[in-house]
Amino acid sequence: MEQLDFNRIARNEWRIRLGTDIVGHVLRMPDVLEPGAAVFVIHLDEDARGPVRVHDADRVRAETQRMVRTHPLWP
Repeated sequence: MEQLDFNRIARNEWRIRLGTDIVGHVLRMPDVLEPGAAVFVIHLDEDARGPVRVHDADRVRAETQRMVRTHPLWP
């Protein structure tokens, strides 16, 4: 797999880059089920499976790597 990077573009938003291509976004949002906590929403382009929510910031990279590896349209 090419190098996976996250580039911050706003206070609570990052672009997901795979090599030189932008392949998705991560958004940090308040968790409506747990006041004071945050949830990270990972969305890859052209992924019909839809976004994935991750509650632990330390798991965002691993979950993004899993999503890229198993993307239904990318080899």
